[in-house]
Amino acid sequence: MATKVSDSPRPLPSIPPRTAVARDTQPPEAAKPAHAPPGWNADRFESTRAPRPLVCTVPTPPPTAPVEPAPEPEADTAAVDSDPMTHIAYLSSDALQGRDSPSAGLDAASAYVQQHVQKYGLVGPNTNNPDNPFEQRFDVYSFTGRPGARGEAGEHAHAPGAYGHALFDNGFYLDDAMPAETLALLNQKYEQAMSARGLPLAPPREGTQRGVEELRQLASASGQAVNTMALLPGSGPNKDEVIVVMAHLDHDGVDRRGNVLNGADDNASGSAVLMAAVPELAEAAKRGELDRSVLFLWTGAEEKGLVGSQYFVDHPIPGLGLEEIAGVINVDMVGRWDDQRLSVVDTDSRGQPNYFREVLAQANAQLADPFDRINQDINVFRDRQDGASFGRKGEDVLFMFEGLSNPNGGGDLIPEYHRPDDDIDLILRDNGGEKPRRIKDLMVNVIELAANRSAAEP
Repeated sequence: MATKVSDSPRPLPSIPPRTAVARDTQPPEAAKPAHAPPGWNADRFESTRAPRPLVCTVPTPPPTAPVEPAPEPEADTAAVDSDPMTHIAYLSSDALQGRDSPSAGLDAASAYVQQHVQKYGLVGPNTNNPDNPFEQRFDVYSFTGRPGARGEAGEHAHAPGAYGHALFDNGFYLDDAMPAETLALLNQKYEQAMSARGLPLAPPREGTQRGVEELRQLASASGQAVNTMALLPGSGPNKDEVIVVMAHLDHDGVDRRGNVLNGADDNASGSAVLMAAVPELAEAAKRGELDRSVLFLWTGAEEKGLVGSQYFVDHPIPGLGLEEIAGVINVDMVGRWDDQRLSVVDTDSRGQPNYFREVLAQANAQLADPFDRINQDINVFRDRQDGASFGRKGEDVLFMFEGLSNPNGGGDLIPEYHRPDDDIDLILRDNGGEKPRRIKDLMVNVIELAANRSAAEP
């Protein structure tokens, strides 16, 4: 684990405010439109801002093989690439068939991300996979058959407690190099799965728990999922440390009725925000303005139970292990509702604020139009998101999330959570695409501040 930074207040580097987005005068609040869908309410805050135009078209899915770096992007291309809505449009398109783990759609999404990061000069850091260092692949297993399809009516209660996943709650990985504590957890998961179905247990062949090969014979494999990663090297004295910025790239595929669960908000939005931050941060790195390095990580199989993030933690990339990590930012479901509020988790397992609380406050203040409300009342989700895989190892984690209905904090999940109607048109309806754009601007500020913080004193 990288040298940690004291949680006591200390001066932070400042960066200039971002150029304000031109906005028209706000019109009077509109009444509920006659064509409003069920569940419409004023808390959705239909945008009173003049939305920036969505200037993208959904491209043809790229090949799943690694692609060669493209030439230096022109300014107009970079502007389109810096708009999260460009990437949400592709990642949430029917062509990707819901990005299940594993699936050809998830592979296509990974190839799309790889093409993008290589365009801006980021490098593949996974030297354990010399054939494609932008990828980390792992097999996905289940004790109850292939993890079930989502999106059936009544499967999800739209309440805060229904968000997210416990570790390995609907799938897991297996390999001979897994840590002993992960193997012990999977033994417990096996026993729980058999007990829930009223089936007898297969006893360990020797000792008190089953080995990897025994569990492999008791489980069902569904194929390989992928973590996608790219490194933006820093240039300062702490360049060997990394800030991990992550979002899960997968979703729930196709339901039993054949409906595609596109997951525009969950989590094409977070994945797209990461992609949109790449051009600006790559320029900052060229100017020598990043001390620490930045590792972008798009995980797979989050919807199976945080599998990809746990696999990454359990299988460190050389030079990017826990000792080199100096902070983790996880972004999930940041497309919906109005564009003036955000919910975060910025505490440790004892409920104490970590260093990101101070960083986030300064990052928000540096926006030309700061967020009105940053709610810090969703600690119930701390262990139900990919950042928990790092938090359990003692890393400082910031979880950026906005899936709840109450603008002042709390409330219910979006009604479309894990349903086929989680589509890009609802993001456009709620805020014209301004929410993910503003989250991207805020996240870039957070990354720059975290990458340039003073190291903790011994």
